[in-house]
Amino acid sequence: MSGTTSTRRALISASGAGAALALVLSGRSGNAAQAFPEGQIPWAKRFFNLYANAEGVAEMRELPLPHPGAQPPYQLIRHPAARVTVGSIAPGFMYDWHVANQPNILIPIFGTLVVELRDGSHYEFGHGDVLFAEDCVGSGHRSGAGPEGQFGVSVQLDKSLCPAPGESNVDRLLPA
Repeated sequence: MSGTTSTRRALISASGAGAALALVLSGRSGNAAQAFPEGQIPWAKRFFNLYANAEGVAEMRELPLPHPGAQPPYQLIRHPAARVTVGSIAPGFMYDWHVANQPNILIPIFGTLVVELRDGSHYEFGHGDVLFAEDCVGSGHRSGAGPEGQFGVSVQLDKSLCPAPGESNVDRLLPA
């Protein structure tokens, strides 16, 4: 692999998480420039964290969206990406029980992303939702698509960010 290709990949990887998040959550189409909104991040509706508790059981919590006091551009998450995947899940398809192989930022664009936990709780995510999945160990979760399917972006972070059971690295991803 040439040095230029390697450098280009490193640059794309380093900026991938922020760029994908900004593009996907903006919900804008066309080429017309629009004024940047002020206040709470308007295109992000909800922010969730999927993690393993101290016993290794997957739990979900909703986190408050940061309300930046600084001027735009706003950043919900800023961290280099290991891989960015844009793809879809067929209508009604559910993956079997699994853990996150490495931390993932999941950003649904169209349709519904479904997550089920072993305690029977069921979560649905759509456009404007952000899910940070970091249950790298333990009992895991099931995930899939609602009846209309799901199209979205998965931003994988480095495996070294997998936390120990009962811990979370979500605070390390939020901009200072």
